[in-house]
Amino acid sequence: MRIKVNLLNRGVHIPTELIEAADGDELIARIFYNRGYKNPDTVRQMLKEECYTPTHFNEFKGMKKAVERILKAAESNEKVCVYGDYDVDGVTGTVILVECLSLFLDKVIYHVPDRFTEGYGMNQDVIEKLAADGVTLIVTCDCGISNVNEIKRAKELGMDVILTDHHTIPPELPNADVILNPKLLEEGHKARNISGCAMAYFLCLALLKSKGLEEKAEEYLDMLALSLIADVVSLNGENRYLLKKAMPKLFNTKRVGLIKLLEIAGKNSELRTEEDIAFQIAPRINAAGRMESARLPVELMLCKDPYIAAEMAQRIDYLNSERKRVQQEIIDQAVEQVETKKKNKTVLVLYNDFWHHGIIGIAAGKICETYKKPAILLSLKEDGKTVVGSARSVEEINIYELIRECSGKLLKFGGHSQAAGLSLLKENLQEFMAEIEIAAEKKHFIGDTVNVNVDMELDIDSITEDFFERLMTAGPYGEGFEAPLFVSYGLKVLSDRKTEKNHHIMILEGKSNTRISAVWWFGEDKSLQGKVFDAVYKIGKNTYKGKSNLQLTLAYVIESDGEVPKVFNGKIIDERGLDIKLLMEKYRQALFFYEGLTSKCPLPSAVDRFGVKETENLVFLSTPSNTEVFREIIALSNPRNIILNFSVLPDYSFKGFVTNLLGLIKYIVSKEKGMAYIESMAIKLGVEESIVKSGLKFLKAAGKIDYILSEDEMMVFLFKGSGMTDNSMFLAEKRLRNALMEKNAYQQFILKTEAENFREYLK
Repeated sequence: MRIKVNLLNRGVHIPTELIEAADGDELIARIFYNRGYKNPDTVRQMLKEECYTPTHFNEFKGMKKAVERILKAAESNEKVCVYGDYDVDGVTGTVILVECLSLFLDKVIYHVPDRFTEGYGMNQDVIEKLAADGVTLIVTCDCGISNVNEIKRAKELGMDVILTDHHTIPPELPNADVILNPKLLEEGHKARNISGCAMAYFLCLALLKSKGLEEKAEEYLDMLALSLIADVVSLNGENRYLLKKAMPKLFNTKRVGLIKLLEIAGKNSELRTEEDIAFQIAPRINAAGRMESARLPVELMLCKDPYIAAEMAQRIDYLNSERKRVQQEIIDQAVEQVETKKKNKTVLVLYNDFWHHGIIGIAAGKICETYKKPAILLSLKEDGKTVVGSARSVEEINIYELIRECSGKLLKFGGHSQAAGLSLLKENLQEFMAEIEIAAEKKHFIGDTVNVNVDMELDIDSITEDFFERLMTAGPYGEGFEAPLFVSYGLKVLSDRKTEKNHHIMILEGKSNTRISAVWWFGEDKSLQGKVFDAVYKIGKNTYKGKSNLQLTLAYVIESDGEVPKVFNGKIIDERGLDIKLLMEKYRQALFFYEGLTSKCPLPSAVDRFGVKETENLVFLSTPSNTEVFREIIALSNPRNIILNFSVLPDYSFKGFVTNLLGLIKYIVSKEKGMAYIESMAIKLGVEESIVKSGLKFLKAAGKIDYILSEDEMMVFLFKGSGMTDNSMFLAEKRLRNALMEKNAYQQFILKTEAENFREYLK
């Protein structure tokens, strides 16, 4: 695949008025200019909340009537049901409506649909059950605008309906008593694209204001921020204003359930940006609705008991791990279909009887991303007759229009240019697949060139803490206001540590000999160490246990020409055998490196690989776990002198390692609720992650523990063992012993190698 990098607005002079609107910062002005924002007043409003006039709740037609109907329900002691949805937007909207209405009413219940038995939106059987249970008023959230028949039935049963939704207005509106939907605002209105939860928030705001309680709305801002991030709404106009206002409340939430979920997701890495929430929190909440029921995250967010909340948060985290596992199975099977049958097709239409309905949409997105082609994944429903599918597309192809052209045999379809859903009878599946593949071939051509738009060319010595903070002032970033992409040419790979999942952890050097860490998720099979390349990337921070470092996240890598310098040109000083106290006296300003059990290290200020900074003197108290880590630490710290001490060594004997592993597990179970990152355990034991996994397999086979690995095998969930050995114990023990023998041999080699020979070793 050929990568073509386009520098947005190359050579264009940014207008002075726009720079002034960005407080004189041309970088910020360029970011806005590149995204089409060329009006200084608009930029000023997007950067400064005090310059923006927020939307008033009365701008939504019907708001007054909705408030009056709810207050009437309160006076009459009516039973009210909040009818939500199973995604993050629906969950958060349900939570704030339940909390707000409960301030006024004694009888508030809620319902979130079951994805598998009810499908999306309102369900007639549920409506009839609510009526039988005495509900007289339904307030919807994130659903209802297309439920003409269901709302008609609710009215027939004597129930009133206040409909809050944000989805596209259909040709026929349902006969609800009130419809609150931002899409009913005029074209171009700044609040026209708010989330479903935001629409519910405006209703809550109006209701609270009617009783002089508007300050209570602050308590709902954490849920609002979560919905705006997760629902991928365009971050301009009202959405941008609301998210900037709500983000601090999200990261400083008082909500017990959300705190517990944030603790789990941010166990080793601090959550500090909207991207962190999008990748760590939103998928966990969505996983409950995909794998089980969205009722669980609603209950979590409403929960006041920290112990119950912790259990629910762990359950959600487990469901997310299961979701990842199932998702990966689908992706692996889908990739096999593509590689063996469909690789030359313009649209990838893939089918399996048993693919999980709740996961195929995410998997379709991954296939689309991998092959840079539209992907439609289909699976069979429990009735054995109906096939359901999810589609994801590349920017160049409108998948909704393509499906519409081939919809003659479909039972149902809907969506937009980049994502769609559909259903059909299984007997029509092959005909539909052939028809849409032919239509795609005729209408579209997908070349082998990917065009990438970047904001700026940078030398990496420009990437400083100050530069990063300036970037952050232009945020929040997201849909419609993407985070900046940069390009740097001629980057030299000094170190490339590749994980089992082909994540590349790299140290790069730029033209001015500046070094920076970088990560390339799901990169190539081969190492890039010793190569020179051009890179397109985002700038972020890697935060691990309170330590933060600037880090590039590589999006595209293009091999280039050039020489890679030696990783180290300084002096190697041999201090093996020197007492640590004397060592500390001799090298007072040095950076001391240590990886191993905390209890074994006599120097609290020692750092592991995540705490390494540039330094003049680098002292190795322990042996790094392997050559790649050794090289990475030296490349990042760029020292003038390396001091070899190696006085605090990991125990690689079988008995010692197993004892230390069991002790670490005991700590994790008692202090960390049985959950840990494999990498963190590996650092504590001074080994590779594969050896930790071998140790866990042995202990499980020996009946000492039980555990579950997350789908990406980055996390482990530890439980009490059965106490019974199984037949695999002998083989598991043999593999662990062999791995530890290799580690011991490596350690002995490091301890005996002459100081100057380390130069050759580091090559």
